[in-house]
Amino acid sequence: RGFKNLVTLPSSICKLKSLVELDVLGCSKLETLPEEIGDLENLVRLNARDTLISQPPPSIVRLNKLKFLSFAKQKSEKGLEDGVYFVFPPVAEGLRSLEILNLSYCNLTDGGLPEDIGCLSSLKVLYLCGNNFEHLPRSMAQLGALQSLNLTECKSLTQLPELPPELYELHVDCHLALKSIHDLVIKRKKLQRVIFMPLYEKDNAYNDSIYDLFAHTLFQNLSSLQNDISASY
Repeated sequence: RGFKNLVTLPSSICKLKSLVELDVLGCSKLETLPEEIGDLENLVRLNARDTLISQPPPSIVRLNKLKFLSFAKQKSEKGLEDGVYFVFPPVAEGLRSLEILNLSYCNLTDGGLPEDIGCLSSLKVLYLCGNNFEHLPRSMAQLGALQSLNLTECKSLTQLPELPPELYELHVDCHLALKSIHDLVIKRKKLQRVIFMPLYEKDNAYNDSIYDLFAHTLFQNLSSLQNDISASY
C-alpha cells in the first residue's frame, strides 16, 4: 500500500492461498495485476484504488470469496491517461460473494462494464461516479441484492437504466432525477432515498430553483399516484 514506484506485482503473490486481503491503494504507477490473481481463492478484500490498472485480468472473476473490490480513482487527479479506458471482464457466474464494487472515476465508457453484470447476485453497493458511459448494461435490472447505486457526475449518461427491484438508495445528478422521477415514484416502491448533486457548486440560487422544481415535480407525481390508488377502489 502506498508504494508509489511499484509498477507490477510478482506473480508469486498468487501462491499465497491463505491471503485474505490485498491492498495496493495509492500505488500510483501500478498498471496490472498478475494474470493468476484468480488463484487467491480465499481473498475477501482487494483494494486497488488510485492505481493505473485499466484491465483487470479475466481470472479475477474466480475470486468467489471476494466481498470488496475497488479500482476507483481520485476525482482531483488525472487518473488514467487520455485514451485509456477501463474495461471489466465478463463476470459469468463468478464473484459470487461480491458485495461492494467501486469503479468511480475509472474512465468507463460504453462497453466498459460487462453486459452480464446482472450475474453479481450478492452485490449490495455499486459506485460508478464520474464515468463517461452513455448507457448501462440492461442486466443491471437483475442485480437482485443491490441496495445502493451511485451514478453522480456521469455527465454522458442520458437516462437511468431499469433499476433493480430491491434498490433502497440512489445517488444521481439533478437532470437525471427530474427526467426519471415518474418511474422512481411509481415503479420503485422500495426506493427510500434519492440523493442528488447540485449542478453548479457555486450557484446557490440556481441550485435552489432546481431543488424547488424537483420538489414540485415529486409532489405532482405523488398526487398522481394517490389519485390512481383512489380510482382503483
